[in-house]
Amino acid sequence: MGKSRKLSPAQLQGTLSYHQALLADTRRNRAFQRALAARVRPGHTVLDIGAGSGIWAVVAARLGARRVVAVEREPLLQPVIENLARENGVGDRVEVVCADARRLDLPRVFDVVVSETIGPEAFDEGIVALLERARERFLRRGGALVPESVALRAAPAAPFDAGRLSPPLVSAESFAALVRHVPRGVIPERLRTLAPSRELLRVDLRTARSGDPLPIARARYRVADGRAVGGLAVWVDMGLAPGVALQTRAGTTWTPMFLPVDPLPRGPGRLSLELDWNANRHRWHVEFEGDGGARHAADHSPLFAWGAVRPALRRPAAGASRRGRR
Repeated sequence: MGKSRKLSPAQLQGTLSYHQALLADTRRNRAFQRALAARVRPGHTVLDIGAGSGIWAVVAARLGARRVVAVEREPLLQPVIENLARENGVGDRVEVVCADARRLDLPRVFDVVVSETIGPEAFDEGIVALLERARERFLRRGGALVPESVALRAAPAAPFDAGRLSPPLVSAESFAALVRHVPRGVIPERLRTLAPSRELLRVDLRTARSGDPLPIARARYRVADGRAVGGLAVWVDMGLAPGVALQTRAGTTWTPMFLPVDPLPRGPGRLSLELDWNANRHRWHVEFEGDGGARHAADHSPLFAWGAVRPALRRPAAGASRRGRR
């Protein structure tokens, strides 16, 4: 057995601060509340995986669920969920289980399973595997998942920064060349898209298998000026329930991702994107065909940045080399 984690006031502070931000996310909260209202019926049993503060467990109980199980692996949050349930008069119907949902053992009796284990890159928190297991182990036949689908959308975007030092106290082009291979979050208000977005891929969580790779996504865009493109903005589009969707393009605690690209030729043209979003293989290939005949093609991936840095890690430190020669 592994050594248990020592809990501390500092850890509680960080945990509460994070969940306070989630509870203040109006768009997120309204969308998930609408989805649960569309799915939960009086007498239902509901499973909340990765319950966090327990808000969706409490909402489900207030919608009439006769039993709700809130699964949360962070022990600091167990009393938080219990207090929230009692405060809202549903403490007798909300059961808190402190466990890792991947090793959870519960009967297959739930009418609705809800989970927010979706990261800013959509699949980076294991939503497919979690809900696959939920379908097979916990959800009644004919039951509902919230969310029921996850998609990625993308659009060319202006650079929100150049990956360079500001102010330019020293030259940092070598660093800028590395970060052109690294996806990063961007504050939605700083994001300016340059063409209509396209859906890259969609995963139906009601049928998806965690062992199946994500398809290679492709999209084409018309841009007025290739030189104005700093990268591709990628965001998540969640189908929470019929008629209820939530996009991370703007105004949620999830932020869009920005995939930088090398400078493109000046002038109008067509930009093509090929995206491999599988774990440990994030790669985006861009091609630009200018109306005046200019061409550009380039591959980007965090693995390229790793390849540039890794050889230096194999070299002994200068001090160690000198000591070895004594």
